[in-house]
Amino acid sequence: MQQEVLREAPAGKVSGYVCTLCGWQGRPKTRAKGSILIEIVLWLFFLVPGLIYSIWRLTTKDRVCRSCGSVAIIPAGSPRGRAMLGMRA
Repeated sequence: MQQEVLREAPAGKVSGYVCTLCGWQGRPKTRAKGSILIEIVLWLFFLVPGLIYSIWRLTTKDRVCRSCGSVAIIPAGSPRGRAMLGMRA
C-alpha cells in the first residue's frame, strides 16, 4: 500500500485526508455517483432522461479513499484525524 506524505501547512496545520477504515493518508480521488452504463443507455434511447442523469452525475461527486474506495475520509488536520495519525492536537 503506497501512502502519500502529508505536508505541514502554514501555522502547524496538516494538509491531506485520512481514511477511517483503512488508515490511508494523502489526497483523495473524486468519484461520480451513478453508473456510466446507465448514462449511456439513457442517452442512446431517451434524450431528456439522459441529459438529466448526466447533470445529476456531474453535480454529485464524492471524495473517496484511493486505497479502499470508502467515502469515510476525514481531514488530517481535524482532531480525529490528528488522533489517528498519533499527533498532538
